[in-house]
Amino acid sequence: MGKEYFKFEKDPQKRIGWITFNRPERLNIWLQEDEPYLAPLLREIEEDDDVKVLILKGEGECFGAGADVMMLGTETVRFERNAPPPSVKRRLLGERRMRRWCGDMGSDFGDFCKPCIAQVHGYCYGFHFHYAAAVDIVISSEECLFTHPAFRYITETWPAWAWMDQMGYKKFAELLLTGGPFTAQQMEQCGFINKVVPRDKLEDEVMELAAVIALQPYEMLLTHKHMLETLRAMRLPAGSDRVACLGHILSTYMRLEPGDFSILRDTTKKGASGAIDAREKRYPPKYRLSHSKRAAKE
Repeated sequence: MGKEYFKFEKDPQKRIGWITFNRPERLNIWLQEDEPYLAPLLREIEEDDDVKVLILKGEGECFGAGADVMMLGTETVRFERNAPPPSVKRRLLGERRMRRWCGDMGSDFGDFCKPCIAQVHGYCYGFHFHYAAAVDIVISSEECLFTHPAFRYITETWPAWAWMDQMGYKKFAELLLTGGPFTAQQMEQCGFINKVVPRDKLEDEVMELAAVIALQPYEMLLTHKHMLETLRAMRLPAGSDRVACLGHILSTYMRLEPGDFSILRDTTKKGASGAIDAREKRYPPKYRLSHSKRAAKE
């Protein structure tokens, strides 16, 4: 399924391409098996003269809800369920592996030489929030919510600098310390989103913008994008991705107090849905991550 997750389509006459996150039955969650396919696909699109502009979008009810929570542990931070904490060697090598495929911008979209627009709706969570930070323009529907669920059980250090740079320190601090989520309107106000539109106008808005960009000379667009990437890289503190490795390691060894939510313990005992429900009940409705739980009356 990994290869099919990043569904690529193009319209050679319009010079526009699309990558659609394609796991709608599970809110387009990202799985470990998907990881090897994105970078080669982006390199192919860079070489494809039929595509001047790339649009990212999600199939079904949302842009994407991040990675599979059941993947946490062995496949990511290298903690085994119901086992002692791993050695520093095992943790560090795991972090270095994640650093390679997260990169400075948190995803491969941070190193893509053509204009890229994120068309977001529903949820922009976790890994998909990484993707939104890495693209050039974000257009959102009114109901979309933004955060990284990991803010409630680990210090998610990739790409914290990009989120803070794009949102501003105070707003990113609020998102990180509460776990969010922020609404599309809040994200537009702080500068992370370019424009918020009604859900039924989202695709038309994005297509109009992409079509205008595609009117620009092809090689000028490539040069513009390379310049933007260069300027963004110059704002990046040297070695920040390696600092992120250390921050990630440190936060996974934190001591939990009685009553704290534990992602490994709760997913082991209750499964993904049970653990997420338990986590969400801890927070007032407006701080919950799902639309249905935010609407709950208490």
